[in-house]
Amino acid sequence: MKATGLLGRITEFQRQGRDLGHLLPYAQKWNAADITPATRGMGKDRLPAPDPVGDRCSEEHFMRLRAAVKELDSAWYDSTNNLTVTADTRKALFEELLWEHRELAEAHDKCQVIPEASIDALKEQLATAQREKDELSRQHQEELNALKTSYQELKSQLIQLGLDHAKALKAAEVTAAAKLDEALENACNATVVLRAELEEMTKARKGADEKAARLEEGHKECDQLILQTDTLALRLFPDSQRYAVKKVDAQRKDKGQADLTVPWTPKDHLVALNARVSHMRCIDHNIC
Repeated sequence: MKATGLLGRITEFQRQGRDLGHLLPYAQKWNAADITPATRGMGKDRLPAPDPVGDRCSEEHFMRLRAAVKELDSAWYDSTNNLTVTADTRKALFEELLWEHRELAEAHDKCQVIPEASIDALKEQLATAQREKDELSRQHQEELNALKTSYQELKSQLIQLGLDHAKALKAAEVTAAAKLDEALENACNATVVLRAELEEMTKARKGADEKAARLEEGHKECDQLILQTDTLALRLFPDSQRYAVKKVDAQRKDKGQADLTVPWTPKDHLVALNARVSHMRCIDHNIC
């Protein structure tokens, strides 16, 4: 929580366009009187050490006091809670140790009741244990010999399987080499055929490109001729321009062209020329 530093201090130095004037130094002294040094811990000389942050006002001192009290309250609660939990844990652990000691004591008392075995009985038990050990060792040796025999048989089978696999792998390699040679030969033949076809296609394409170039050149000449003819027709019959423009715009609208102000194409000039000639035929027919 950050202190405002304005508690009990004069903050209004101007009111309705006027200031305190010669009384301003008194207001500043009033505010400065609320600022006192702040300390932080004890120095080496056992005297309160000044806070390097600087002096603080009364509100900031009270805020520090409030934070210290809150921290003390939290530390007191944590210490009390820790003491309670530790006491309960130690009590439960001591109770478990007491009951464990009680059970061990009862088990020890029961062991004291059993009489000590005689030396002959112990020797007999030792001999029985030795016979059981020898029997287990013999059984283990028999099982080990059986495992060795099985291991030798499995080893022989694995060796035979390895030889059969190597033979089959060699046969497969020979077959694969033969098939690979056949495939390479077929690929070479196919490559020769494809190269011949590619050369023929290249020649045909070259001829088609030349023909297309000639057609393009002829098309350009035709377009130039159409433009010259339409220009000549406009020069001879200037009154037909409005009718020709009307026909060209109508055709453009039919084709869905939105902008009618773009320059005419050769096709537009051809339409205009047709319109001029058709118009002139109609006029000539009416005259006749």
